[in-house]
Amino acid sequence: MTETYDVLIVGAGHAGAQAAIALRQRKFAGTVALLGDEPDLPYERPPLSKDYLAGDKPFERILIRPASFWADRDITLLPGRSVVSVDPVAHSVTTADGATIGYRTLIWATGGAPRRLSCSGHDLHGVHGVRNRADVDRMIAELPDVTRVVVIGGGYIGLEAAAVLSKMGKRVIVLEAQDRVLARVAGEPLSRFFEAEHRAHGVEIRLGVTVACIEERDGAAVGVRLADDTILDCEMVIVGIGIEPAVGAL
Repeated sequence: MTETYDVLIVGAGHAGAQAAIALRQRKFAGTVALLGDEPDLPYERPPLSKDYLAGDKPFERILIRPASFWADRDITLLPGRSVVSVDPVAHSVTTADGATIGYRTLIWATGGAPRRLSCSGHDLHGVHGVRNRADVDRMIAELPDVTRVVVIGGGYIGLEAAAVLSKMGKRVIVLEAQDRVLARVAGEPLSRFFEAEHRAHGVEIRLGVTVACIEERDGAAVGVRLADDTILDCEMVIVGIGIEPAVGAL
């Protein structure tokens, strides 16, 4: 039998969770379901590259709301499910496990997926994006064997991770293709401030550089080769080069 909801929200991140909360705050009495592709309760993503990576906050402290909140407001959580297609005529979605879920109103709040490197070695062991809890948990598990980290991308994610890892005693190099960090989101004075702060805390920043490939040994990343053939040895590579809209199912 097909599940059907008055409002189906696809994407259990901040936007999707807040949409569900707002519906109940505005006294919407229909059925509401919040579907997400992760197995966890909805949680805040910004702390992932800061407090959660550093170990300063356990996962329970970055939940948007506890489990009881959703149950008390009769919001159905559908975790660990991803939508592969949408049928706007039939008002239904199909999930990866073959289930069909109907809706009267669909809210698409899936956010984005991390951009991947296009060079060779992008999928090696030790190469990480920072988008969800599982990404950061994998990084945390590897950190005891890591002394050198190369961060590709001088945006907020890259700089936050670099600051945390440097504080842990790791040697961190940030690579940025532009002539300053945060070039797409901040003015030059703010960019230079963050560059100076990171350098003062031991982070090396290289600007105007291009990554040629990730060096490999036995299936794992062991360095980053630049376009000028410089090789930066490392045991971990963090990629923070932006996101792309997660709209494939549409």
